[in-house]
Amino acid sequence: MAFLGVLLLMPAIPSEAAEILGLFAHPGKSHFEFFRPIFMDLARRGHNISMYSYFPLDQPMANYTDYTFKGSPLLTDVIDLMEFEKTEWKPWGLPYKIPTYFMLHNWGMRFCDAALNSSLIADLLSSPLRYDLIILEHFANDCMTAVAHLLNAPVIALSSCAIMPWHYKRMGTPHINPIMPMNFLTYTDEMGLVDRLNNFIHFHTVNILYEWITQPATDELISQRFGFGLPPVNEIVKNTSLMLINQHYALTGLRPYAPNVVEVGGLHIGPKKPLTPVLNKIMEDSLSGVIYISWGSMVDPSSLPDHKRRALFKSIAHMKDYTFLMRWKSGKPLPHDKPGNLFTFDWLPQRDLLCHPRVKAFISHAGLLGTTEAVHCGVPMLVTPFYGDQFLNAGTLAQRGFGVIVDFGDFDEHHITRGLQTILDKGFSDNVRRSARAFRERPQSPLELAIWWIEHVVDTRGGLLLEGRARHISWFVYNSIDVYLICLAIIAIPLITIWQLVRLLRRTLGILKVVKNKKTKVQ
Repeated sequence: MAFLGVLLLMPAIPSEAAEILGLFAHPGKSHFEFFRPIFMDLARRGHNISMYSYFPLDQPMANYTDYTFKGSPLLTDVIDLMEFEKTEWKPWGLPYKIPTYFMLHNWGMRFCDAALNSSLIADLLSSPLRYDLIILEHFANDCMTAVAHLLNAPVIALSSCAIMPWHYKRMGTPHINPIMPMNFLTYTDEMGLVDRLNNFIHFHTVNILYEWITQPATDELISQRFGFGLPPVNEIVKNTSLMLINQHYALTGLRPYAPNVVEVGGLHIGPKKPLTPVLNKIMEDSLSGVIYISWGSMVDPSSLPDHKRRALFKSIAHMKDYTFLMRWKSGKPLPHDKPGNLFTFDWLPQRDLLCHPRVKAFISHAGLLGTTEAVHCGVPMLVTPFYGDQFLNAGTLAQRGFGVIVDFGDFDEHHITRGLQTILDKGFSDNVRRSARAFRERPQSPLELAIWWIEHVVDTRGGLLLEGRARHISWFVYNSIDVYLICLAIIAIPLITIWQLVRLLRRTLGILKVVKNKKTKVQ
């Protein structure tokens, strides 16, 4: 019986191992930290993984082969916070985030150019090995879908954040403007008229820019590499069978996705591991608990403007009963005014820290990996979004009572201290822990759900998931403009007819009246 129990606990091994190709040209570490667990679990289940990315495994594992791109620098510690000191243009006081599109466009074109012209891609296309499935990222550029098209295998897309405005049509999934905020805005599913208008303008403007600028530029890049003859990239992407996204309704709200868009938010959160002796000692010595500070892998914390750094340090010193842990590169000298209750490290085990009972709060940039980890662990957050989807994540955190927002413009001692006092209040913390249950308690773990769908696509080669017609119809038809015009005509034609009849009747009566008057005068 004991042996049977062990067998039941072992992961199911598929009857046939699939050849699965991963194509990830974006060198963002935070993105790949969400993707990696999927491929490692597929390899453990017996599938053969060929992974093309910038992030090879630290330790080799069976059934997993890395092919590492070298064409672009990794996006770690590249964001200089001094850039966000510039005054942001806010027309009529509204957030204006269209420039974020141009940043993503430039990144995408640069990274695609490096990946497409890599010798790895040339060797991949000349290899006799054929794949049962290709998994790639849908983010700021779609150049890797051309490689998938040439290899002629079913495609699954992954997104480490909320799906971009240009992803809805390709997946045939609806976008409902009043309840679905665009990625770059701090809005939620509760928007007033002005916010809904701003959301509408941002969503459609960015969509048009992607269609008119990014897609033609990507087509040109693809034709330079592979020659002419491939379909345009906006048609190739419609052959995506499934999209797995780093979202969950308990955090981001209810969304009416089509069945081929599946929420698997939090799948990167693995089992808790013990902390190092040094960190354990810090935890034990703290009087009131520990507050963890991290602005993600892309932000260089030493680039925090001096006046804002001083404000943070003063707030930390003011809360002397708490111990603060912060990620800070050892190569960057620490300022002389560092408080005694602040400890800095090159790297910190974020997931394990956040789930430690002595950690009381998290000061963050609202990046989605850290956000989901904090929600999973029930830790309240003070968030300062800087770019991208961090604004969207921050808005949902504040709306659902997981944290408070301190805008970068308000990042001073008063706002930081008041924000921390708010989230450290026992009532606030208890509410976060209760709300976190909905995120953790699911009928199936997000990783198991992702694996089930991936193996389903392998078994059916995309199957019914590719048969949805919404992704193939025009914007005119999708938004029922033709139907509205017909309805307008049905209403307008009788009204116009009645109006013309009234005018004719009035004219006729007028003529009769004139004739009658003439007869009266003659008599």
